Amino acid sequence: MVTVKSIFDFIAKLIKVFLGVLLVVMLVVALIEVFRRYILGRSFAWAEELIRYLIIWISFLGAAVAYKENNLVFFDLVANKIKGKAKMILLIITNTITLSIILFVFLNSVETILKPSILTQKSIGLQVPMVIPFLSVPLGLGLMFLFGLYKYREIIADYENNQM
Repeated sequence: MVTVKSIFDFIAKLIKVFLGVLLVVMLVVALIEVFRRYILGRSFAWAEELIRYLIIWISFLGAAVAYKENNLVFFDLVANKIKGKAKMILLIITNTITLSIILFVFLNSVETILKPSILTQKSIGLQVPMVIPFLSVPLGLGLMFLFGLYKYREIIADYENNQM
């Protein structure tokens, strides 16, 4: 399982670099747009749309990495009060519920993307296929699902090492 962990760590590192690039692009476009709009009195028709799509991509990919690294909001008030096997069972139950919701939304997002109205539609400002912004949802959720499956191994390993 060490190889799976190292692969997931590498994927998370790649996503972080990609997110950094997206954030820089978003910042540069926003600064240029502010300058053009308020100083020159003109603006690009595509800038707001690009920033909106970048925010969506950053949100879903960032959520996947945050889920992998246990940085999402988790109400651990109860989990911190219990120890041993009860804690392991609680963590497995919460992970299973989370994965069920992720899988449900993932399947619905794939179904939505495959609709002809999405496959043939182009964005107004950028003129890119709408599949590109919509693809962030199943990609982010798919990564979250894979990371969540591996989380079972981490929960059990923590229990076996008496770290709970």
